Amino acid sequence: MSTTAAPPLPDWAVLEDRLVTELRLALATLADDGPAEPLAAIVLWADPYKGWYEVLADTRARNAEGAAARNARMLALLPELAAAPDRWKTAMTTARQIQALDFDPQYGDYALADDPIHTFEVSYDAFVRSERYAELNQGGEDGWLEGHVRYVIAGALARLVAEGAFAAVATSLLRIGYAYPDSGNAIIVAHVQPAAT
Repeated sequence: MSTTAAPPLPDWAVLEDRLVTELRLALATLADDGPAEPLAAIVLWADPYKGWYEVLADTRARNAEGAAARNARMLALLPELAAAPDRWKTAMTTARQIQALDFDPQYGDYALADDPIHTFEVSYDAFVRSERYAELNQGGEDGWLEGHVRYVIAGALARLVAEGAFAAVATSLLRIGYAYPDSGNAIIVAHVQPAAT
């Protein structure tokens, strides 16, 4: 029997506040030092298990190129997918995956990536290594930590949208979202319209 006390559960309100604070810093950097051309997206790249977070952004021109390339790849896949046996059984999922998009969700290719904006860490390493975590981490599409952090990130982004924090960098339609490293695509939480002039 272990005599070591289990680490406490993460405090999600504290994490949300930290994300909001760090994202505000990133937005200030973008407003001061960002590219002259309009942005298409700002994405929080999040790896909850490693505790690593990075704010990324993509320009409208680079993102449009990425969307066109993605759409061409998906269209080229169509004949192969349509010829598959029992293709009708997965037609709905396939249709969603290969649909044409006006936005490139591949956050790894963004124009402002690789730590040009802001990186920070929030570690739950002791908790994740505990017996308590092993008990909690059963089932689910994500791990227990990843699943909880998704809601926290969405909440933090929604707060920032509501307070108008993206207004200084939203000179065209701006997509706000997050991504996990194993997902490939960013999940867009909100759209921010530029302020009327």
